[in-house]
Amino acid sequence: MTAGVTTAMAATDGAEEVLGLLREQAALFARLETFAERQRCLVAEEDTRPLIALLADRQRLSAELARIAGRLAGARRDWAGFRGRLSPRQMTEADGLVDDAAKRLQRVIESDERDARLLSVRKRVTGDALRSTHASGRAISAYRVPAERGGEIRRLDEAS
Repeated sequence: MTAGVTTAMAATDGAEEVLGLLREQAALFARLETFAERQRCLVAEEDTRPLIALLADRQRLSAELARIAGRLAGARRDWAGFRGRLSPRQMTEADGLVDDAAKRLQRVIESDERDARLLSVRKRVTGDALRSTHASGRAISAYRVPAERGGEIRRLDEAS
């Protein structure tokens, strides 16, 4: 084989490898988006046990996405050069996969931000309720103190 044929085969193999990784990445982003939708439902339902399990699944999926991103790093550094070695079909597929991944990631980020705002509001409301309960408890305790000490308490009742 000539050097030109070997280089062309290596470029084709490299392109197919990168396209395979981009396909895998796109599938993982689709799963991540599905997880974000499920998370939104669990947050709305205040169902913590399945939410925690889902977050663990998301963490594993994120680790897999990071692994793929590491393998794609070389192609991303010289994306224009990489695209220049692709056939028109491969270029269209690569652009579509990258665009799809970016759109899905943006939707996941927006969904997560909505969930975070909702959880923040719930945290504040719960904190306010706990402080109110604590203040009520102190008030009730203040009324009990004289009775527990045997102090004289004047009461108005029907017998007076």
